[in-house]
Amino acid sequence: MTNINNLDDSNIYKSRRNCIKQWFFQDSNELDPDFKNNMLVVATLIVAVTFQTGINPPGGAWQETKEGHQAGRAILSSLHHHVPYNLFLILNTLAFSMSTQIVLMLVYNRRLYFEVVVATISMVATYGMAIWSLSPKNDVKLSYVCLAALFPYLWRLSYQTFKTFIMNKTAK
Repeated sequence: MTNINNLDDSNIYKSRRNCIKQWFFQDSNELDPDFKNNMLVVATLIVAVTFQTGINPPGGAWQETKEGHQAGRAILSSLHHHVPYNLFLILNTLAFSMSTQIVLMLVYNRRLYFEVVVATISMVATYGMAIWSLSPKNDVKLSYVCLAALFPYLWRLSYQTFKTFIMNKTAK
């Protein structure tokens, strides 16, 4: 059993720094298992929180249609607050999408991967339908929300493409 008092802080810091470098510059299969498990827990927590705030936005939803407000629409998206709602929705979607991508990347080539992909796609579709139904018509810039949802996947794709290009170039 390791005595916590005898651990060298510099070695812990170097190990953590190396894991972070691996995370950004290498494939997830090369990550330290403990770091990978910790990242999976954090990413899953972020997915849960952002999903919940997406389907139940701050302030809730209007309960009845009156005074220019439609029942079932987000209160934050009212006429006086449409910019903060759009910003909230874009940033929440970005965090949700980035976290789902991290989860999928960390469980890639593991048992039940297909089931995790199906569950994730179903959850993403549910999230999309929820924010679409809560958002007022013609107010939310859905193109920005879609771009925020696709950004993590496009970023990873461009990184992998760049990495492959560099590896092919150096191999010649």
